Amino acid sequence: MLYCLFVAKVISKVQWLGSILKFVSILVLAAFLVEIGFLVAIGSVRSRALFGPGFYVVHIVLFFLGPLALANVLLLRTESRTHNQWYTAAFLCTVFAFFLVLLQYTVTESLYGIDGEGGSSSSTPTSGNQNPH
Repeated sequence: MLYCLFVAKVISKVQWLGSILKFVSILVLAAFLVEIGFLVAIGSVRSRALFGPGFYVVHIVLFFLGPLALANVLLLRTESRTHNQWYTAAFLCTVFAFFLVLLQYTVTESLYGIDGEGGSSSSTPTSGNQNPH
């Protein structure tokens, strides 16, 4: 909410900064769409196998920057009436952030398991039948 208000009331008044942020935000959202394409087509495990450990790092970066990028794209338009609609952008960014949380949970669980130790990318396979004690 506060970031959307900040973009609408402060950043949108500095045209060169708004242009840079909008361009970077479009790149972030495009990268997110590419990631979604890979996740739908081949899944998170095969995506990580294809891109290596950097896949998860990029996934985390997109997770944090996604809602901010969406706010920038929605609010940094040439139309002046967007200054009064920051609350609509905040709502859309909240819905997008909720989707990203669910996606983050799904990707992390498929890569590292529900406990963070036994997923398909873990170096030591675990079995539910083993008792460590």
